[in-house]
Amino acid sequence: MKLNFSVKKLFVFALYLMVQTANSQKITYKNPEAPIESRVEDLLQRMTLKEKIALVTGDKIPKKGVIGSEGIPRLGVPGFKIEHGPYAFKGWFAGGEPKEMGTYFPVSIAQASTWDKALIEKVNATMAKEMKASGGQANAGPAMNIIRDPRGGRSFEYFTEDPYLNGEVAAAYTKGLQSERVMANLKHYLCNNQEYNRHRINIIADERTLREIYLPGFKKAIQKGGAWSVMGAYNKLNGVYSCENPFLLTKVLREDWGFKGFVLSDWAGTHSTAASANAGLDLEMPNERWYGKKLLKAVSKGEVSEETINKMTGNLLRGMFWSGAFDEKPSLDKSLLHSKKHLKVAREAAANGMVLLKNEENVLPFDLKKVKKIAVIGPNGNYGKHYNNGKFDPHLFQGGGSAFVNVKKNQIVTPFQGIKNNVPNGVKVTYLPGSYAESGCGVIPSKYLRTPSGKEGLLATYYNNNNANKKVVKTEIDKVISEEWIGEIDIPEAGNEKDDLSRFSVEWTGSLKAPETREYTFSIRNYSGAAKLYINDKLIASNKNGNWLDWNAMGSIVLEAGKSYSIKAQYAKTGGRADFRLSWDYENVAWLKKAVKLAKESDAVILTVGLSGHMGEREAGDRNHLRLFPAQEQLINKVAKANKNTAVTVIAGGAIDMRNWMDSVPSILMGWYPGEQGGNALADVLFGKVNPSAKLPITFPKSLDQYPSDFHTRGVESQYKEGIYVGYRYFDKYKKEPLFPFGHGLSYTTFKYKKIKVNSLKREVTVTIKNTGAYDGAEVIQLYVRDVKSSVDRPLKELKDFKKVFLKKGELKTVKFKLTDEAFAFWDDIQKSWKVESGDFEIMVGTSSSDIKLKTELYVD
Repeated sequence: MKLNFSVKKLFVFALYLMVQTANSQKITYKNPEAPIESRVEDLLQRMTLKEKIALVTGDKIPKKGVIGSEGIPRLGVPGFKIEHGPYAFKGWFAGGEPKEMGTYFPVSIAQASTWDKALIEKVNATMAKEMKASGGQANAGPAMNIIRDPRGGRSFEYFTEDPYLNGEVAAAYTKGLQSERVMANLKHYLCNNQEYNRHRINIIADERTLREIYLPGFKKAIQKGGAWSVMGAYNKLNGVYSCENPFLLTKVLREDWGFKGFVLSDWAGTHSTAASANAGLDLEMPNERWYGKKLLKAVSKGEVSEETINKMTGNLLRGMFWSGAFDEKPSLDKSLLHSKKHLKVAREAAANGMVLLKNEENVLPFDLKKVKKIAVIGPNGNYGKHYNNGKFDPHLFQGGGSAFVNVKKNQIVTPFQGIKNNVPNGVKVTYLPGSYAESGCGVIPSKYLRTPSGKEGLLATYYNNNNANKKVVKTEIDKVISEEWIGEIDIPEAGNEKDDLSRFSVEWTGSLKAPETREYTFSIRNYSGAAKLYINDKLIASNKNGNWLDWNAMGSIVLEAGKSYSIKAQYAKTGGRADFRLSWDYENVAWLKKAVKLAKESDAVILTVGLSGHMGEREAGDRNHLRLFPAQEQLINKVAKANKNTAVTVIAGGAIDMRNWMDSVPSILMGWYPGEQGGNALADVLFGKVNPSAKLPITFPKSLDQYPSDFHTRGVESQYKEGIYVGYRYFDKYKKEPLFPFGHGLSYTTFKYKKIKVNSLKREVTVTIKNTGAYDGAEVIQLYVRDVKSSVDRPLKELKDFKKVFLKKGELKTVKFKLTDEAFAFWDDIQKSWKVESGDFEIMVGTSSSDIKLKTELYVD
């Protein structure tokens, strides 16, 4: 039979593919059916030393879509791609540009507040689907450092203060993520418990403290969750940087826990070549500083062995093979992002993570059959002039830093929008800000400012440096005193673009006319530099070294109506980023009056207050207080007085000091940073569609005065003097009453704990619980353990298990707990091992660490 030319070509091509497939199957590392270890071993034998080192050296090239290692083209080794989570996909499409951000799920602390392992798995499996579609092999998360200090700027990214809960949540997160073969990357290993000075700080902690508080979560995420990668922290631990710490990276990870995955540094967290490689740091991120050529030289000098390089490369390859990086091509399916199915998961998680802190007189849920006028009041309720001078910025509803998700305005459902979306026809919903967001101050409108020559605004004079020899290079009139110079060395405003003007300075001068007689509060917000504000030559506010800990300096002065005052603001840039904003609180006067009037005219008020990713809750900085700013506290007290049917919703990522307003309001809901479906989720809870069941994963202190004065440091060393007494353990030991205890969270229904039984032989505990209220709902039964008589000092109680149980109204259930050695063990510093002492252990079950409902004893032999 004679084949035509086209058929011949098709036949030859098919034959070629068959041969190539057969050849690929002979090459073990290209065979997807071969065992992972065989593939790793085969590929290592084919790689040159230079190629191995290239693979373990980060190569941040966004245009190629790779944040990780670029790969080895000669052998067809793909680039290793890390998506930057931890609670939303941030990947690259179409030429590597970040065209789309993924679904913004509730932040990590909100997920932990659900105490629902199945839901946490579902959330992160959903997120992983989006990451996988883009070709992501790993997620830079979960972030899972213990929340030791409530001031920590990244508390919203972390889970909890408790090591047991930390491990259970991290394991669930890891299982969900890795169910789609996207690697979990556990960070920041270890003791990254404050952001200030994180690159230099040395944490001093004894081994028992590390083993009992800071390490268990990582251990469980690896051994129970199966995590494939770990990220080393910036800080030192007991004098050695985390990324070159053999105790952490070799002794604990590899030898004690049997970890088979790989370790990467935090971005620019590597501080050495040989010491890091020999300690167990497999991958330097984000690009070549200490590895690459330096690592190759270290091998040639005998400082690092080729065997070590093989281990490092093998650890990375093992994870890449597991993830399918060699065998699957990304679908680049953007339809997954913000899909209806994924938004449903985000909404469910947000609603189930909101903690009902207070609910006197059963104010919540609001009855929409009776409520016809709803006022949504507060700066965190919606976007507007009260925030960022009216410019859209997603930071209003999430923390800042590398976890920040730059979602679009039409993707975020604000509280106001969510309330409007979920009320029936005939219910009127009105929004007013009540005050400025964040500090309670906003940019001063130009109508109150005049230059020395009488023009609207202030005269800005730029200088080429910030020392005594500075020279004027440019002047201009600025109507809005709000400037940002981000990532720029040459400042066009300073004139000469050829000079290095990283030390430029600027001075604004003119006059300010007071619209009424009152005490005015002024704010200067600055970063990477020093700033001052003078009115009539009197220093009102000063910030010597603007950073995320001290970004905002404030001061007050009484001004008389109609009188003009000289005003001078100065800023001197000293670092890579520059930022200056001059603000005041005057607009709050009118906004507060309108808010009070609206509250009086409404049937119900939803007060939305909180923080933001700008004001302290962000990477690289910590909060210096736990309060809301005074303008928001005043707003709460005034509005609550005007309408008793008020519920406060706090939008923030950590503990809040509520002493100045908590008694004024009947109901408080901790909304956290709830993700892009937060507004709809809030409505679900406020109107009773979802019965709140979340519990606090941290202790809310009454104030920072309850902690030792040296608990947070601005120095370069922090001694963990409290040892194992972190969070509720600390409050128990020193008999301090918290504002809200660890594990606290109310429901619209009530539960009766009726009976507890133990079986010492089987180490089983059974608890009977009944829903005695009018609503179906879920309760988190928390089990705590205390060693009645111990040879060492131990906490008064430690969480060792929990179960979330759903009960219909009137339903009775018996719940069983099975305890292992882990529940009774402590770390023996002498024997360097875990130890269980025989004897009686008190078993406590309750609704929080402070509300124990039932007690019994279990004998451990």
